[in-house]
Amino acid sequence: MSFNRPLRLTVARKENFATPVRAVLLLALLAAILSPQPVSLSLLAIFIIGAGWVSPILDFYKVSEVELALVLFADGRVRLDTADDNVVEGFLSGQQWCTQRVAVLRASTAGEARYLLILPGQQDANAFRRLNAWLRQGTTDADMLLKSEGSV
Repeated sequence: MSFNRPLRLTVARKENFATPVRAVLLLALLAAILSPQPVSLSLLAIFIIGAGWVSPILDFYKVSEVELALVLFADGRVRLDTADDNVVEGFLSGQQWCTQRVAVLRASTAGEARYLLILPGQQDANAFRRLNAWLRQGTTDADMLLKSEGSV
């Protein structure tokens, strides 16, 4: 098994956020109801929830509704494959963030930056561990990525 072979990962979609966001909103409303001033804080919580629902405050609108597969190469190049056989190529750029529970990758494709959320539960365990190792060891560091920008 080669260390440098590309990683194939599934990108999280909006559907993956629906239950956690609703749970947080429910807890906020419950906290407002149980507070010393339940009426005013409940109205404030409902207002904030409503404003957040209709405006893209948390950038959930930037998360794709389309099923995406991310192919990540060791030199920092990325390829996004959609379910309808569209392919978008680009490269990792900027700061990447990876923990044991989640990875956020910033990919530049066709002049725009895309933030790709990778959840370990949707991946093969070995693939997510390799991604974590690549990012922590700097295998896809900024110097290498800047060199690969011209080749994409």
